[in-house]
Amino acid sequence: MDSKDQKRFIIPICVILLIIIFLSFFVVKFYLERIPDNFYYEAEIFSLDNFYDVELGDFFSEQISKTKFSYEAISRKDDILAIKNLFRVRTIPGDKIFEVERLYGIDRFTGEHVLGYGDRDREGYLFAPKGLKKGQSFIYWHINYDSPARMKFQGEEELYGLKVYRYEEDYHADQTKNLLHLPLVGKERGVELDINLQTWIEPVTGRLIKYEDNTIAYYYDLETKERIHPWNKFNNRYEEDSVKKQVSIAKREKIKIIFVSKIIPSILVLIIIILIYLYFKIKPKK
Repeated sequence: MDSKDQKRFIIPICVILLIIIFLSFFVVKFYLERIPDNFYYEAEIFSLDNFYDVELGDFFSEQISKTKFSYEAISRKDDILAIKNLFRVRTIPGDKIFEVERLYGIDRFTGEHVLGYGDRDREGYLFAPKGLKKGQSFIYWHINYDSPARMKFQGEEELYGLKVYRYEEDYHADQTKNLLHLPLVGKERGVELDINLQTWIEPVTGRLIKYEDNTIAYYYDLETKERIHPWNKFNNRYEEDSVKKQVSIAKREKIKIIFVSKIIPSILVLIIIILIYLYFKIKPKK
């Protein structure tokens, strides 16, 4: 092949490589980053409850409870996934402490709540935005409280070799509707919460790696809105095996996204630069 033929092939090859670079971003956005139709997320939660003893005038003692925490996509309409979120707390013998199930309408590409879908209108994200920047805040709805928490960036940490961002928020919620099995709740009393919530997010995928909350629940008078006395002081946090599982999943997803969106395009751009250099370097034979 003479020099003229060589130069003739370089431009089409560069164009093909540019198309592949474009398609790599398409693959990331519309395949690797989307929430699959069979999405399922589950974590084992270590829970401590410390119920208030009215006669003692203080919290009684911490007791360990068993908590199931899961998300499951149950249907899809266009690009909106219906995701069921379950939170169920039982004593070790199996007595009910708290149980709730919520339904979210989630954009499968961005992970955002969509107005008009789910069991109520919500803003914010299922977990967090993809491609999180340091200092960026976002709204997260934790199932236990069903109130918007504006999660604020606290710092960068490492969990089992994975870089994560830690977020935190102190806020309040009313849990009366979910605790009607308690004496007088819904009739004379309500239950309101003072919450400290922390989440650990893998920033590339926006995946929730773990959360921890520390909360005090108070009875209050439904008429006067004045607090009567505490009901429960509780803490929930991921079991370490669940943290390791989420780290493993996030690592795989992160590697795929980085490989397709950064490594492959970088290699192809380098090849294009070399080809362009050769194009101008090759001199036609006289």
